[in-house]
Amino acid sequence: MALSRNLKLVLLSLIIIIGFSSYFLYSSNNYKILSKKEINDFIEYKKKSNLSILKRENVESKRDPHVLILYKDNTKLGTYILTKGRQGIEEYKGVEVPIDKSLPIQVTGALSGVPYLGIYITNNKLIKEGKYIEMEFEDGTKVRKKISLNQKGYILSEKTTPKVPRESVQVSIMKDSKVLYTNEY
Repeated sequence: MALSRNLKLVLLSLIIIIGFSSYFLYSSNNYKILSKKEINDFIEYKKKSNLSILKRENVESKRDPHVLILYKDNTKLGTYILTKGRQGIEEYKGVEVPIDKSLPIQVTGALSGVPYLGIYITNNKLIKEGKYIEMEFEDGTKVRKKISLNQKGYILSEKTTPKVPRESVQVSIMKDSKVLYTNEY
């Protein structure tokens, strides 16, 4: 009887250890932050196919670290999303839109998951006069970036998945408190 009790304790201990190990192994963060070298290698590889990289942004969230890359070629604007998991670097292609230089800005991106926008400003007056580019959601949440004179591409991103899904976004280019351009997407 003492042997079976000891055997029960050993088996129970093993089950507890295996349970805790499995929990921590599978519930821990499966994604890692990409190194600068990994990002640069990806960008150099894509440049060989005549893509122009407009902007990149590291989103170093604890749950879902990833890199957003805004690119264009002669006919389209799009994004790549890079993640690094157990299988290595994974590349996801976001929405591509045809380039239309008659529009003052062009927008690509996603509102589901962690919302982000890739924005390409084609109007030089907006680049010269604008101070900020901003995205605002229906709940009043805003993400804002400063406009640089020699930069046409911008990535605006929330850092986490919102509790309420996003349905639309308003993009504005502003000079101080004056709105130079705005549109809802």
